[in-house]
Parts: sequence; C-alpha cells; structure tokens
Amino acid sequence: MDIFQKCYEFTDAKKVMAAGIYPYFHELTSGQDNEVIINGKRTIMIGSNNYLGLTSDQRVKQASIKAVEKYGSGCSGSRFLNGTLDLHVELEKELASFLNKEDCITFSTGFQANLGLISAIAGRNDYIISDRGNHASIVDGCRLSFAKMIKYNHNDMKDLERALKAVPDNCGKLIVSDGVFSMEGDICKLPEMVKLAEKYGARIMIDDAHGVGVMGKHGRGTAEYFNLEDKVDLTLGTFSKSLASLGGFVVGSADVIHYIRHLSRPFIFSASITPSNAAAALESLRILKQEPDRIKRLWEKGLMI
Repeated sequence: MDIFQKCYEFTDAKKVMAAGIYPYFHELTSGQDNEVIINGKRTIMIGSNNYLGLTSDQRVKQASIKAVEKYGSGCSGSRFLNGTLDLHVELEKELASFLNKEDCITFSTGFQANLGLISAIAGRNDYIISDRGNHASIVDGCRLSFAKMIKYNHNDMKDLERALKAVPDNCGKLIVSDGVFSMEGDICKLPEMVKLAEKYGARIMIDDAHGVGVMGKHGRGTAEYFNLEDKVDLTLGTFSKSLASLGGFVVGSADVIHYIRHLSRPFIFSASITPSNAAAALESLRILKQEPDRIKRLWEKGLMI
C-alpha cells in the first residue's frame, strides 16, 4: 500500500474547508494584541496565550531589536557547542532566581522542553506516573524515554495512589502533571499530590506553561499558589505565553539540571534559542517582577480561576 494513502483519504478537513467553515490556520496581518486583523477585519482576540499583554510592549520589542543588532539573527549552532550566548546564561540565572531553584536550562520550544527533560531523566528502571489530561508534549516525552508509564485519571488522587502502589519499591518514580491544564483549565491538586509523593518516595514534575506569570502572588506558578515551592522537584515553563517570546525552560536542583544539560538529546542536538527570543523573554521576566499589578488585574477582572 502507498504510504501516502491515509493522506489521500483524509477528507474531513477538505470538506469543511470547501464549506467555508474551517476554523484553523487563519492568517493574522497584525501583531498579537487585544484586537487583531483577520481577513482585513478588526477582531477581538480571545484565544491568545498572551496573558500579560507583553507581546506588544515596546520594552520587549526594543530588547528583541537590540539583541538582533548585537548578536545577529541566530546562533548557528547548539548550546552544547558554539550556540551559548551570555544572554542565554543570564536568562537562565534570572529564571532560576525568580522561581527559587538552584539552576535552569532553556530549550528552543516548550514542547521540546518536555521531550528533553523527561527523556533525559527517566530510564529503563523508572516509572512515570502521568495525569490523563497532561499536555501532548508530556505524552511524547514519556514515549521518547525508556521508562514505563502509568496513567491515572484526570486530577483523581485516589487513582494516582493506585498507580503509585503498582510501582515496585526499588524503582524510580516521577509524578508528572500540568499545573494549569491547557484543555480543561483546572489546577492540579498539588497538596494531595505532594502527600502521596512523600508517602511513596516519588519525585514531582509540574508543567507550568499556563501557570508561570499568572498563578501565585508573584507569578511563580502553581507551586507558589499552593505555597509548596519547596515540594516540587522540577518545574517546566514556556516563553510563548506570559513571557511573550518562544522557547521553554526547566528549573530544579543544580545536579539535576547539570545532568539534563549533558544527557538531553533534544537539547544537545538542536540550535539554541535565537538572540531576539532570549532577549524578549528576559525583558518580559523583568517586567513581570517589576509590575506585579499585571497579575493582580487578571484576577480582579475574573480572567483567572
């Protein structure tokens, strides 16, 4: 059979496109803001992840422009070899400090951060216990690793305990969950999760792509929201939402980040974040720290949980 046969038979999208009701890939002819231009019409944007409105902030734009003027448009290599800029290191240090962790590693995308983190730290004798509502990048990160995966029902702590009980005592255990779930919009039950992790000797990784910048008094995410920052071993975030750029990051202990930095294939074998993206994320982070009222206004307007 022709390997492309399934492509020829994929007619669902073609039918809705022909009917003029296809909802995807609409072209924007303006920047991301409260209003955008689609098909020549001003349209209210309610589907964006631009939570703090920083993609159109002049300070962020200027930081990006200055980075291009100084470093050029790209790094032409991976972080492992010639692609590490002082700008990357500065961004990682400030992220680690902001999130109260020892160290940080940045990836070219948030999706890649999950691939690179999970595949690096979870080996053949380890178990990943994953919420069924987790983001696709977590699912693919688990597939890329050699660890065994056990899923538990979405935000069901009784089922999480059932999964933990099924793991042999002599195996490594990593509980992985979104902080704020991207599809459902609910928050993980971190307090109960922490108690179970301590009971069964598991580590906790939280994908806080939708939490960093908006959850907690200072925007440090789900762990800060629950006052459990010291109980979460690894926190993953992205630059493409609150931090108005492109890329991903992981913060944790220095030893673990050092290990990931030297064993993560998606990190080692990918080009580093462009100077403009790194500078935009760094400037956005600094604005977030300087202007906590941005978070407060989101909550006051009822835009957050």
